[in-house]
Amino acid sequence: MKFFPQYRPSFVILGVLISLIGIGIIMIYSASSIYAEKQLGNEFYFLTRQLIHLVVGLVFFRIAIKFHYLKYKQYIPILMFVTFVLLILVLIPGIGKQVGNARRWIRIGGIGFQPSELLKITLIIWAAGFLERKKRVLGYFSQGILPSLIVISCFCLLLILQPDFGTSVLIAVTLLLMVFVAGVKTSHMVVSFVGLSTIGFWLIISKAYRMRRIMGFLDPWADPLDSGFQLIQSMVAYGTGGLFGRNLGDSRQKLFFLPESHTDFIFSILAEETGFIGVSLVILLLVLLMIKGFEIAVTCPDDFGRNLAFGVTIILILQSFFNIGVVIGLLPTKGIPLPFISYGGSSLIVSMFMVGILLNISKYCIRR
Repeated sequence: MKFFPQYRPSFVILGVLISLIGIGIIMIYSASSIYAEKQLGNEFYFLTRQLIHLVVGLVFFRIAIKFHYLKYKQYIPILMFVTFVLLILVLIPGIGKQVGNARRWIRIGGIGFQPSELLKITLIIWAAGFLERKKRVLGYFSQGILPSLIVISCFCLLLILQPDFGTSVLIAVTLLLMVFVAGVKTSHMVVSFVGLSTIGFWLIISKAYRMRRIMGFLDPWADPLDSGFQLIQSMVAYGTGGLFGRNLGDSRQKLFFLPESHTDFIFSILAEETGFIGVSLVILLLVLLMIKGFEIAVTCPDDFGRNLAFGVTIILILQSFFNIGVVIGLLPTKGIPLPFISYGGSSLIVSMFMVGILLNISKYCIRR
């Protein structure tokens, strides 16, 4: 296995990571403390659990920085098998924990884990290896994009059975972009996009609750107490934030008005408490992450690392865009957390692991 000269990892990405996690810790406590005190009798409940998640995330982050990215290629079959088994197990009553109408968590003792989060990095690593091996035949539909579509469809089907439509869309778009950047013909991409979009449209209209989400997105005021309630409360939070916000801890929407205020809709609370300045800071940090991630991908000396760096960067940025798009009313509700900021152990740990991989790749990039 060929290795390359080592340099120092990107300190810009490290700084962005520390900043986003710091903002997340502050906002999780601010958004959840009153709810936790009222419902659980401990205002620090969610903060304490997130700090535990952070410690675990730091362990995986450290491993990812030290583990040479080229070695992931030899573990692709194991990763694919383990992830597939976990996605099957989560669907089995008694193993997978059901919350609401979704069965997305596997609980071992008091610890819960979402296999869909593992699937993100597993498929990115698989796609990076596949695109490297098939580089010379990517121009042929049957050998290039078709195998990717089959793999995407099989794993996304397991996500939809949970159901987790939002994550399946996120993963499908990420892998299609990876394939496109690797050199697949534009005509093949168009055909694939139209085909997957048609399937997605059918999946939306086939379920009443998905149609309610779409209608609530298009006209939240048509049903302000049900399908449009969460979006309206989110918009109220944004509208009252102003330039500098109400100040940390002074949000009114977190007082049992805005559901999921410390998870999927934490960005709304951040906008209300820190205003345009706080929102701009978070977006700036995400833009820096995107720029440096793409820079690492472009300067990586091998195809596998280039594909891997691009995939990791695009899924983190796409997930951020999806989350922010939902809470400001640009996209329908998807149930996707904001990386590094929303409450959630699986998301934080996997996101930190991804950034660790990115930093490991940066140590071997060509310096200009």
